[in-house]
Amino acid sequence: MRLLLTGYPGWLTSRFLETLDAYPPFDGIRCLTQLPVPAPLVKTVSVECFRGDLLDSASLAAATKDVDVVLHAAGIIHVKRISDFYRINRDGTRHLLEACLENGVKRVVHISSNAAQGFCRGKGHVLTEEDPCCPENDYGRSKFEGEKVVRQFQETGKIETVIIRPAMFYGPPVPSRHIGIFKQIQKGYFPVFGTGDYPRSVTYIDNLIQAIHLAFRSEIASGQVYTITDREIPTLLEVVRTIAKSMGREVRIIRLPVELAKACEKTDKLLSAMGIYWMLPHIVGESHRSIAYSIAKAEKELGYHPTVNYREGYARTLEWCRERRIV
Repeated sequence: MRLLLTGYPGWLTSRFLETLDAYPPFDGIRCLTQLPVPAPLVKTVSVECFRGDLLDSASLAAATKDVDVVLHAAGIIHVKRISDFYRINRDGTRHLLEACLENGVKRVVHISSNAAQGFCRGKGHVLTEEDPCCPENDYGRSKFEGEKVVRQFQETGKIETVIIRPAMFYGPPVPSRHIGIFKQIQKGYFPVFGTGDYPRSVTYIDNLIQAIHLAFRSEIASGQVYTITDREIPTLLEVVRTIAKSMGREVRIIRLPVELAKACEKTDKLLSAMGIYWMLPHIVGESHRSIAYSIAKAEKELGYHPTVNYREGYARTLEWCRERRIV
């Protein structure tokens, strides 16, 4: 089984390659990349890098040739223009699936996001895959639009697809945006809007990778959507305090009015309507929302078994950072 991996080098794709030895081998791996990077060294399988772009149909046609399965992990989270969300997350996905269909690719595992489904109605509500999708920002809407593209190709009966929706994932190799959070906690204080006891489903990256391998090989997974998170659902405060404990630090919670977060949420929506993206109000605006998801379907149908809980996961993450003297 030959694999095409989109979105390399990236957080998920890099870790996926690092952990290959723990799973059944592929016959070969091709990494679609925009950058002139050397192929990573993997003991168990040959890996090649192929220059291409989700918006370049010719490069996608060449990249998907002689490939059996695709892990579509490429996407964009933060942008300069709102339109870029849809250009990459929706239209780029369509271009890729067109090339896959043309070249007879058997299955595509598409990495979406919990943002495609949206937030919980409130504390105590846990979302399942059967709940309606109500994305509340352009990132979430673009990922949902990407999902709809994937389903359209599934309906042709000529290609199998599996949609994976992780919640915010964490773990090595840690990106700079998470390093910033860790360094803030390292200072000994952390701002929280409102009570901070909002549920926060999170996904340790190795748990996510386990689910991806299962999605490639499970017959029942074809045409399905699976939410993938850790089994426990901590609160925002529990996540912050767990990170602080892993650092051997005490953290003082600075409580700010929840109205400030709600004002940022409104500002984010106003800017989005104008085609403008600003990361700060976007992130702050989501900070008071409940994000809780069930993994029951993935456990039952895929055999998903998340072996790392958030306490161990963050301990491993911070150890990785310490080894590299990042924090």
